[in-house]
Amino acid sequence: MHPVVKKLSMLLLALMLAGCSTTYVPVSFGQGDLAKKLSHEDPFLRLLFDRYDPQRSTLSVSGPSFDEVMMPSEVKDHLGAYRRDSKVIYRNLYQEYTRDQLCSLMLHEFSHHIWYYGMKQEQRDAWRAHMAAHPTALQALVRSTYRPGSDFDTEDFAFTVEHARPVDLDELATLQIITPDDRDALMALRFPGKAAAATGKAIRSSGTDHPTQLQAKEHLERHEDN
Repeated sequence: MHPVVKKLSMLLLALMLAGCSTTYVPVSFGQGDLAKKLSHEDPFLRLLFDRYDPQRSTLSVSGPSFDEVMMPSEVKDHLGAYRRDSKVIYRNLYQEYTRDQLCSLMLHEFSHHIWYYGMKQEQRDAWRAHMAAHPTALQALVRSTYRPGSDFDTEDFAFTVEHARPVDLDELATLQIITPDDRDALMALRFPGKAAAATGKAIRSSGTDHPTQLQAKEHLERHEDN
């Protein structure tokens, strides 16, 4: 019997006996290539994965990824989780996901990967300053949900990237987590009204332009081709 199949069989047997509701499995398990497909199709996911995990190893299903499947109790009702030790994104075994939920899960959990392995300490410090200057309501949610002593900063980063505002996209570009072109493309797709307003100001002030939605789509397609 294949080691992964053997471990999974033991896991499922334990679940039937214990009825545990806090068990997580790698996000790709039982999903075919859906997670990897989304990492290539969703514009924000594609930009981040291509830069920080081009091999999509955080979406892998392997023997070691099943060694520790129990997650902290505070995430038992969450859609997903990220284990820093295995560098793998996990999903709740019992949760049914829509496509949008799976995209959000992956964006949030992959942001943890970027925080730990794609950012330097000075970038993390600058992001903390950004959050202090531009707080979100989700920060209170994080502190009321996770136990004292948790790494609130990485949760602040993940929730803010998942629900990025224009000011957050600007900061991501300033800190070189994404490129200015990436920021402009995402702005045009996510906030077309604001991007159009910025375009008008740019034309009046300097003769330069921000991308339209079509230009944004072309930029993202070029990024994919590269």
